[in-house]
Formats: sequence, C-alpha cells, structure tokens
Amino acid sequence: MCDNLNPEVANNWYYELQDAIASLQKFPNRCTIAPEAKAVGREIRQLWIGKKRKYRVLFVVEEDIVAIVHVRDSRQSYLGEESE
Repeated sequence: MCDNLNPEVANNWYYELQDAIASLQKFPNRCTIAPEAKAVGREIRQLWIGKKRKYRVLFVVEEDIVAIVHVRDSRQSYLGEESE
C-alpha cells in the first residue's frame, strides 16, 4: 500500500479486505481460478477486491478450510513471473 495515503483511507482499505476475506466462508468456489494455478500445479482461486478490482486475494480451498496464500496489487506480475 502506498505510504502517502491518510490513515482513514488505509483503515477503510483494511476493513474492505477483511470483509472480502470473510465472504469466502460461504461459496469460496464462486471465485475464478487464478492464472498462477497452472504454474503451481494446484487449484488457486482469486477474489478481486476494490472499486476498480485493484487487489487480488489468492487462496486455496481444502474441504471446509480456506487458506489465504497472498494478497497482491493487480499491477504486480502473476506469482512465478517475477523471476522470468
């Protein structure tokens, strides 16, 4: 997150992120498969958040457990592309 944002904006972003992650408790499979899934060889899903889909929450689902793998800015390369 950018250092020049005011505390209120940062706080709002944090709570939006928390709400989005909490929404995965119901129907996590509604989210699309992330591009990283193929490279990793495992089903990784992505949840877009933000007004302009600015962030992606990458996660895996195993039975009734949702595990967050990474939160990424949409401007970042896909995981695994950084080293290419």
